[in-house]
Amino acid sequence: MPKTDNPHAIRLYDSIRMHADEKTAGRIAHKIPLSKSADFEKKLAWAESVCADLEQEFDDSAVRRIRMDCACGPEIGKMEKLRKLYRASDDMDDFVTKANRLNQGFTMEHTDNGLFLIYPQCYCSCVKRVEKPITKTWCYCTLGYTKRMFEYVLDKTVMVELIESVKTGGSACRIKIV
Repeated sequence: MPKTDNPHAIRLYDSIRMHADEKTAGRIAHKIPLSKSADFEKKLAWAESVCADLEQEFDDSAVRRIRMDCACGPEIGKMEKLRKLYRASDDMDDFVTKANRLNQGFTMEHTDNGLFLIYPQCYCSCVKRVEKPITKTWCYCTLGYTKRMFEYVLDKTVMVELIESVKTGGSACRIKIV
């Protein structure tokens, strides 16, 4: 029997189980087994299957919660570096300017409408190597990642919104943080 030991699959299973039930989690997360050693084509097939099943089973709000909760976690070192920078900044504009100088693979913008995190490309190990669009369902995980990171950095509860993503045809991955 093929293994489903990939961290992405395990986190997805746990998230669906938390938001729905174990039967649904098993059916969706393990429909296509995903091993740690899966190649990029297998990861994409798994991601597409997961998205289709989630969209069929749940409304958009539930899909968003499930995907946010199964996101990869930001590295504590990266979060701590940003938190120190934020605490040493005069205001949000100063923080954004200083953070953008770090060249962390993203940039930020601050406007009257909020803070924006911008990735110039898709960094998701499941779908980044394939030049094929995927539904926004897959990209909701970046909201979970961003929420965790900025709640830590800003030391307050934040709301996040996916404005655009590379994998859904956008020029960048843009997340609004308020």
